[in-house]
Amino acid sequence: MIKKSFSYTLVACSIAAGLMVSSCNHTTDKDKEEVVTNRVFADYHYALDSVIKSKEGIICGIELGQSVKLIPAREVNQAIEKANDHITFEQKIDSVSKYAITYSFENDTITEMEVLIASQNSEEGEKILTDLKNYYSKKYTAPMMDKGYFVFSCFDSKKQNFTITLTDNSGTSNSVIDMYVYREK
Repeated sequence: MIKKSFSYTLVACSIAAGLMVSSCNHTTDKDKEEVVTNRVFADYHYALDSVIKSKEGIICGIELGQSVKLIPAREVNQAIEKANDHITFEQKIDSVSKYAITYSFENDTITEMEVLIASQNSEEGEKILTDLKNYYSKKYTAPMMDKGYFVFSCFDSKKQNFTITLTDNSGTSNSVIDMYVYREK
């Protein structure tokens, strides 16, 4: 009787443990949809969600000529460098990649933006660069190649022209992408 009771208890515990494990690891289609829908740039490398952040504006929903007050408060508060004419914010993308954004300004108006994306993995960097080119090509225009730079000639929401340059300064084992946004002077 004790053996039979022990066997039933062992089976019941096994079933209960199996149900607990499967319920903890169970991902529903709804969960998968939430992960995908939370991405701003689902068709591109996830780094664009961290760096560009918004489909509005050029970077972080910001365009040149706008007030410095539009720079996200988190970036201002956590800036690694602050001066009268610029601030620089740095953030990790993942365990191998990070980026820094420098906003330059005059009279409280954003005049230039520079983004530096560094990755310890050259393949990741190549994917990010390709997706940046594809994103800005679709949003603005296809780039021209000029002295190793990808140059995008663009117009903002006020129909004012500006330029985006993308430069690949990658090595064999790491990646460094420089993106510079400015108006011709």
